[in-house]
Amino acid sequence: MKRAVIGCVVLLILAVLAWPFVKEAYARHQVMQKLGPVMTEQDKLAFQSWQGDAVSFARSLEARCEIQNGKGSAACDPYRIAAE
Repeated sequence: MKRAVIGCVVLLILAVLAWPFVKEAYARHQVMQKLGPVMTEQDKLAFQSWQGDAVSFARSLEARCEIQNGKGSAACDPYRIAAE
């Protein structure tokens, strides 16, 4: 019984420690799914080496798009949606 309780506690601790990494991996996957069709090869490489979180990368692409196309441009909608 004691071993089972200790095992459950260890699993709980591991789950708590792994949660931020799993959450970020899922966020990266979602951003890549939403932006994959509109990202250039250079953007994809930059995303792979991005040190920040996935949403901040989407925001940086949105900001770049707004600089190029104007604020509120329809061309920036995919970036805006991914950053939400």
